[in-house]
Amino acid sequence: MKNYLTLITLFYLFSACSNTQDPDKIIDKSVAYYHMDKLKNASLEFVFRKAKFKAMQKDGQFKYERTFSDSTGNVHDILTNEGFRRILNGKELSLDSIDYAKYSQSLNAVIYFLYLPLKLNDPSVVKNYVAEVSIKGKTYHKLKISFDQSKGGADHNDVYYYWFDTEDYSMDHFAYSSGGNRFREVLRIQNAGGVIFQDYVNFQMPVDDSITTILKYDSLYEAGKLRELSRIELLDMVLTKPE
Repeated sequence: MKNYLTLITLFYLFSACSNTQDPDKIIDKSVAYYHMDKLKNASLEFVFRKAKFKAMQKDGQFKYERTFSDSTGNVHDILTNEGFRRILNGKELSLDSIDYAKYSQSLNAVIYFLYLPLKLNDPSVVKNYVAEVSIKGKTYHKLKISFDQSKGGADHNDVYYYWFDTEDYSMDHFAYSSGGNRFREVLRIQNAGGVIFQDYVNFQMPVDDSITTILKYDSLYEAGKLRELSRIELLDMVLTKPE
């Protein structure tokens, strides 16, 4: 009887540990924390670095728009499931492959980061639990995110790390290697239509260091070895749900 009770206790302890370290459950709890279910079939508008953005997603279809003015005139970028278009002063431009990729990826990246952690449930995402770690006195679940080559498109080689608070599952930090090694911490939170969004401080090494893996960026940040590169601040956020 004693051995039976011991086995039962070990089983429940193992189950609790497995649930705690399940990356799918961690991300689902984080999505719930930010109330990102409200983004379904909704339209989000905001301003970032003097450009106006609009993002719409419905039933697997999406449309991302960016409008701004520069020395060339008035620019209107549109990214949908069908591809990317750039309209300058009312006329659509014919883009070479380099500019097409550059403009479309820059637009997509802004929306992608904005929709985190919801985007971590995309079909192409491969999730792995790394460890439970501490950053400045708080305990986090550290996850590694990569992408399935058959589903990840041009970004399938990208690697990210995310740190989720073990108590409320807020996503307080993440690091990525796409376009250079970066580490972000939350600057402030804001509410739009019941959804919590975050602004960030962007950090990097004092010198460009492609050798130091982003896996170690949490310990480098805590040791004060990263420097502030930029701030990601979103303005005039409005979330609209269809009637």
